[in-house]
Amino acid sequence: MSDTAGTPGLQRVFPRGTVIFKEGDTGHEAYLLQQGTVRIFKTTAGRKITIGRVWPFQVFGEMALLDDSPRMATALVDDDATCLVLTKEAIRTMMDQAPPGLNTLIQSLLATIRELGDDLADARSSLADHGVE
Repeated sequence: MSDTAGTPGLQRVFPRGTVIFKEGDTGHEAYLLQQGTVRIFKTTAGRKITIGRVWPFQVFGEMALLDDSPRMATALVDDDATCLVLTKEAIRTMMDQAPPGLNTLIQSLLATIRELGDDLADARSSLADHGVE
């Protein structure tokens, strides 16, 4: 892994199997995936429940920077990943430049997404309990 944590615009390389961040962590960076794939999962009833995958040119890890809540899920590298680092300061600068009212809308959407992530993990865990994956 390169030594560019916290520096906006620089790349970090994560080998397969690397946990980029864990559910419950405080967020300091978000990432723009340039190459590879990342799996997003929540731990429910002791199971790792996949709630999403990140493909090149998608951003992940941004929610904790936008609403100062803990990470809602864990990000695990499935295929060697190269990411552009987006610092909390860079995200805050973008948000400060947003039109009035947009921050309120974004905060509302984030709350809904967090709730849906929990519901999805619970539903997938329940299905797994019944042999449906």
